[in-house]
Amino acid sequence: IEAKAERQRLLDEARQESDALRARRQDMLISEYGNLRDEIARLTQHEVFSIARKALTDLATTSLEERMTVVFICRLQEMDGTTKQQLAHNLKTASDPALLRSAFELPAEQRVAIQTALNETFQAEIQVRFETVPELISGIELTTNGQKLAWSIADYLLSLEKGVDELLKEKNKVGPEQPRPATNNQ
Repeated sequence: IEAKAERQRLLDEARQESDALRARRQDMLISEYGNLRDEIARLTQHEVFSIARKALTDLATTSLEERMTVVFICRLQEMDGTTKQQLAHNLKTASDPALLRSAFELPAEQRVAIQTALNETFQAEIQVRFETVPELISGIELTTNGQKLAWSIADYLLSLEKGVDELLKEKNKVGPEQPRPATNNQ
């Protein structure tokens, strides 16, 4: 009887250790699955945005650049009071000319239009240095004393990318628990 009881105790102990090992293995597999799913989502997101940036860069034309100048000027003229006051102060007190960067070389008439809009908006003769930066992905940005006013397709893509990141993070926080397969306790 004592040998039979010891045998049963050892079998029960082995079964419990086996069940614990199986549970740990399942937890590890679920964790690896979640990590793999997250990595695939992150890589997919990165590739989608990379392709979108490339396509938009390839599609950009001079007429698009002209339209961007119009949109940038509208954004400049529609600034809220506080932002406008800050930018006016920075433009007027800057020791260097303001830097206006664009994805493409701006034709003379577009430079004049931007210069005129700046002078009229801030009621001063604003000194501007124009620079071409292809990495801007169809955009225009004005920088002075650490303040920036910009419009670009990249801004929209960045905003969309941040939104997708937040959705993925939120989904991972409140996502349903992975069901654990039932263990066989026989």
